[in-house]
Amino acid sequence: HFYGIEIDDFAHEIARLSLWLTEHQLNQQWEADFGQKMATLPLRSSGNIVSGNSLQLDWNEVCPKTTDTEVYVIGNPPFKGAAGRSILQREDMAIVFAGLSGIGALDFVSCWFWKGALYIQGSKAELALVATNSVVQGEQASLLWPPIFDLGIKIHFAYNSFIWENNARDQAAVHVVIVGLSTNELARSVLYQQNDTNQWHMSFLKNISPYLVEGSSIAVTKRKHPLSSGISIMLKGSQPTDSGYLLLDTHEREQLLNVEPEAITWIRPILGATEFLHSVDRWCLWLEDATEGDISSMPELRKKVEAVKQFRLSSSKASTKKKAEIPHLFDEIRQPKNGEYILVPRHSSERRSYIPLGFFDHEVICSDANLMIPDGTKYEFGVLSSLMHNDWMRLVAGRLESRYRYSATIVYNTFPWPDSTPEQRYHIE
Repeated sequence: HFYGIEIDDFAHEIARLSLWLTEHQLNQQWEADFGQKMATLPLRSSGNIVSGNSLQLDWNEVCPKTTDTEVYVIGNPPFKGAAGRSILQREDMAIVFAGLSGIGALDFVSCWFWKGALYIQGSKAELALVATNSVVQGEQASLLWPPIFDLGIKIHFAYNSFIWENNARDQAAVHVVIVGLSTNELARSVLYQQNDTNQWHMSFLKNISPYLVEGSSIAVTKRKHPLSSGISIMLKGSQPTDSGYLLLDTHEREQLLNVEPEAITWIRPILGATEFLHSVDRWCLWLEDATEGDISSMPELRKKVEAVKQFRLSSSKASTKKKAEIPHLFDEIRQPKNGEYILVPRHSSERRSYIPLGFFDHEVICSDANLMIPDGTKYEFGVLSSLMHNDWMRLVAGRLESRYRYSATIVYNTFPWPDSTPEQRYHIE
């Protein structure tokens, strides 16, 4: 009654051997209890472990079932994100998610959720997988779960995010969830959550949402513009794509100015999330108004610009190679020309009740490690600092491990701003 699919030949053989060893152990236990046992030799076929790619095989051929067959699908699929996938894995995703859009943003593990959902659809079969916690966060939650729910499947149990470690050498702790799927509408859903003492607490709920909390099956989808009218736009900060050659710490700044004091005209303070959150001084070469003559007159500065050019030319991305034509400039520039802006770090600690925000003058460069609201008002600053908005962020935002990953399209643009009177706005300001 044990079926499996294993892509690695050696692991496939080990799985078959393990079943024989287990059968032998149980035969010995049977003999100890009842005085006789089944003959272990000759070996008989035990289970049905198939060697192959589970994303390309038909699961119904490996483990045939009817609508009434009791089948439990369990697994620990690969966790690779968009950056770590091979060409073959990208091809597998295209096959599994044929007809669905936005799959490039999904973790590789989501393939097994979708293929598994199609397998258990309309039957008594159930499925449970260990997965990266990102599949129940941010944009991925809106891409993966609505199509699964449309099949008449619900999350019937889940373990909220926890750190999973193993005994492997140089192992890295991974933040994972366990999600179980079923078509059984009568069963209560069970959510397991860790308390402050790391003990698991079980709650019986009417429904588990895509974010693994009690709630509806609705997922928040990203928006290009704010849901509410009259709200300022939020942009990502400027991205250097420079391998660090346009950035300076305080010592490097002093070294450059000792040799070329005239470079002071082109040095501006810059803030990434780390610099903002931990009050670290950092600087950058901001050469937006510099002429070729200005750059040529400063040999040390020119060396840095040339190094940026070579770095961009070595990139495999055509767009980055194109930017080698303007190596003195940041790759993406969104810095406001005047006034102030509100800075929001893209990543910050989950231990904070509120994401720290800041007002900064346009002379301070905001890097792409932050988001910003050009000409943002004290009213917007006040609402973003509210517990209501931070609770919204905690529900719908993505995470980096367990840290908050703030997003303009998922968190800011989808937030339902309050209809406030002038008096209320003044009070918030």
